[in-house]
Amino acid sequence: MKKKKIHSKTQLFWFWFLKYKYICILFSILSVVSCSNQSLQKFEPFVDSLHNQDLVNNGTSELWAIEQQKVSESGYPRALLLNHGEESLILRINLIRSARKSISIQTFSWEFDEVGKFILWELIRANQEKGVKVQLLIDHMFNDHQPEMIAFLSTLDPNFEIKYFNPSAKKLSPSFLEKVSDLAVDFHDYNARLHNKLILIDDVFAVTGGRNINNHYFDQVIGMNYKDRDVLVILPHAQEVSKCFKIYWHSDQSISTKELIDVSRIISGNTYSRSINKNRFFKYNVFNEISKKASDESIIDSLFINELIEVDRIEWIYDLPNKVEKAPDYNSAVSQRLLGLMKNAQKEILIQSPYVVLSSDTQKAFRELKDREVKVVISTNSLAATDNWATYAANYNEKRVYLEDLGLEMWEFKPIPLGISSMMSYNKLLHRKPFEREYAYQRRNNFDVNKFSKSSQSKEGGSETVELNRKNPFLQIAPFLSLHAKSSVIDDNVSFVGSFNLDPRSVIYNTELGLIIHDKKFSRLLRQSIISDISPENSYLISIKKNRPFLSLVNKFLYRFSEAIPFIDLWPIRPHASFELKANKSPVLPGHEDFYKNWKNIGNFPNLSFFAKKQISTRIFKATGMIFKPLL
Repeated sequence: MKKKKIHSKTQLFWFWFLKYKYICILFSILSVVSCSNQSLQKFEPFVDSLHNQDLVNNGTSELWAIEQQKVSESGYPRALLLNHGEESLILRINLIRSARKSISIQTFSWEFDEVGKFILWELIRANQEKGVKVQLLIDHMFNDHQPEMIAFLSTLDPNFEIKYFNPSAKKLSPSFLEKVSDLAVDFHDYNARLHNKLILIDDVFAVTGGRNINNHYFDQVIGMNYKDRDVLVILPHAQEVSKCFKIYWHSDQSISTKELIDVSRIISGNTYSRSINKNRFFKYNVFNEISKKASDESIIDSLFINELIEVDRIEWIYDLPNKVEKAPDYNSAVSQRLLGLMKNAQKEILIQSPYVVLSSDTQKAFRELKDREVKVVISTNSLAATDNWATYAANYNEKRVYLEDLGLEMWEFKPIPLGISSMMSYNKLLHRKPFEREYAYQRRNNFDVNKFSKSSQSKEGGSETVELNRKNPFLQIAPFLSLHAKSSVIDDNVSFVGSFNLDPRSVIYNTELGLIIHDKKFSRLLRQSIISDISPENSYLISIKKNRPFLSLVNKFLYRFSEAIPFIDLWPIRPHASFELKANKSPVLPGHEDFYKNWKNIGNFPNLSFFAKKQISTRIFKATGMIFKPLL
């Protein structure tokens, strides 16, 4: 009888479940959503626990003054590579707090997210508490800033100024119709942007490179973060870089916020908040540790000052702001100088760029270098790692030319490289609770995280197993990297770090800025950094596929015929692929007799499914979109 009773209860359960299954499913979905909201609410809201310490958190001015004195006495600059995102943020906060007279910033993108507002708050403090002059020049195109906030910043202090470069319709927030009208009237002018990245403190401390200002550049996103590179230099005196900033600041293309129609209207109507409440700039207590480190003398000393090296000579190169008025008849000043240095190379050139679409002039130069047996190595993104599939598609379209005709050695960066823990604040992001914006926008990774399973990483005294397929438990997505560094090393004695990408947009449309360092020791350090990025653990090697009798010959005829048709390349089978090193094999390069024994062909788009949006979009654009190559 007891068994029968239990059986009837079971039957009764399934009867009611099937009858109301849709209500049960709806209840389950609501429960999951509720759990997500609860997780969000558990992230600690901002509490001004450090308020009483703010007045004493004034950086490390004395430490930097000592270094400046050494540079002035020797007459030689000092330089430091900044490869780590969060450490680069610590340095920026420290330098802003350490400023005594002036802070000048040029940037392409400044998003008012957590990092963007953190830096903005420190600039306000420097101005309000120490009277530091602040000048901010920001490109207009992709910066969605609130007019009320900009009105507040514009009236904060006469020595706190903001200008926007090349704004549409002379407004901070132009309408869609106004943007289209500007585009129709002058296509080149609308597309030409300020791509410079520069922070100049007291005219003697300069940071330049690839980093813009938002969460992605400083290891603060559960999802995509940029693997970027800056260089800090201490100058003997105010020199060319100060002149560069002034040329842009006083150019006709740089418009003061008070002259923008919508901002001016808000200022005159006095319809904005003037509150300098810290809660206006911080939503979460996420920067407490970084804030403490930024004023800790021992940390600043060990991370930055002790790592500075004296360099022989530096050379600032930059385009002029009037580049926006029309396309130059020759390559931009930056590309012209870099190409000139590369043409004089004797042994080897290492280039790291997130996007690689070579101009005809660059291709010609690389052909000549091949003839002289100068090795050219390119480090760029894989499709899984890139933030710009359209530019990758153009690279994919021309990759056969790069490999066969130009003889380039090409490596593509993995989104989750084996060395990710040392490249960024990886473990912190694996466990951090999400920001509200991350719940809204970060749904899933666009590549197969499970393909990055367990790997063996060499350590002193043996090796350890590293799990690379881990996900943040709150969002169920993995933190990963997209290469964004723009650097090169020529013959181990000349280095470049700046904003210039190896693509048509940097040559034709964008203004660019960078630093050339003539010094063997610094060049060796930069070379080691790039070599680490292109190791088989961190990048895929791109090479021509193994020759298949008859099939390879037929394929060659078809893809060469397809290549010859202007702006259209419909043949889908490419002669090249991505290769991954097999376990316990030597990393011999293409051309070696053991190459195909030691390396495994893993296709053109590793870690992406055949129907992934990125792959489909790339294939379509490669086939039909090359008419847009100059805009990439």
